[in-house]
Amino acid sequence: MKRPTYIIIFILVTIVGLAIVQISTANQISTTGSELSALQQQVDDYKRENTYLQEQLLEASSLTTIEGTAEKLGFVEAKTEMSLTAPLPLALKE
Repeated sequence: MKRPTYIIIFILVTIVGLAIVQISTANQISTTGSELSALQQQVDDYKRENTYLQEQLLEASSLTTIEGTAEKLGFVEAKTEMSLTAPLPLALKE
């Protein structure tokens, strides 16, 4: 065979090889897009759930909610202060 025939065969094999690589790459990219969409939906769901839980936490930790729960449990407001130790003097008298 002549030299130009080898070059033409080499070019054709290269073209076929590159076409196969392009087809396989396009196939991988097309499935990755649907996976990415599913992951994005999960992220959005988790963000929505975190916002809801944060609102519940803030509501449960508010002073009015704590006061209402304490009243339901039978706690009453202390009218007088009680100390088990005597207060220390602020300054020493000489």
